[in-house]
Amino acid sequence: MTTFEDLDLAEAFGDFEPQEQPTRRRAGWITAVVLTLAVLLVGGGLAWLALSRDTTPTAIVVAPAVLAPALAEAQTAADQVESSSLDGTGIRAASTRFVASSDLGAIYVATGAGDRLCLLAVPEGDLSSTSCVTPKTGAVIVLRPDVDGPGVALVTEGGEAPSADDGWTQTPSGLWTAPAA
Repeated sequence: MTTFEDLDLAEAFGDFEPQEQPTRRRAGWITAVVLTLAVLLVGGGLAWLALSRDTTPTAIVVAPAVLAPALAEAQTAADQVESSSLDGTGIRAASTRFVASSDLGAIYVATGAGDRLCLLAVPEGDLSSTSCVTPKTGAVIVLRPDVDGPGVALVTEGGEAPSADDGWTQTPSGLWTAPAA
């Protein structure tokens, strides 16, 4: 019996003779067209990227008290919120300031973790709701716990006010409110 080791390599692989490769015609113009399209796509993408940059000035991060002057005032008894209403919100109890009453309940402006500017709604007999943003010039905080429910918005200086066409109205305290849909 012959094993693989006993065979000569030429015998084992002798039937592998070079085959003639079919000639392939390569059209040089196809390569030129593909390369031109690639260059145009890359160049167009870079031009679009350069032209689409936002040239508006960036918002400046400021202290929360600059955007909500009520935070600079001393906390009174009316500004204090029960600790159970603040559980899980990340809002500092010493920073709450009463702003107004609305369909959502008592509305407070406060600071949260990381010095974020927050709106807090504390309804009677229900869980509180909160919405926080980084305190930047032009910041707008919208607090609308339910999609169809009432809403409250705090628009800081330079911010875009909600549209009256959507049912938003400004209150004397500077808040914007929207009724339930």
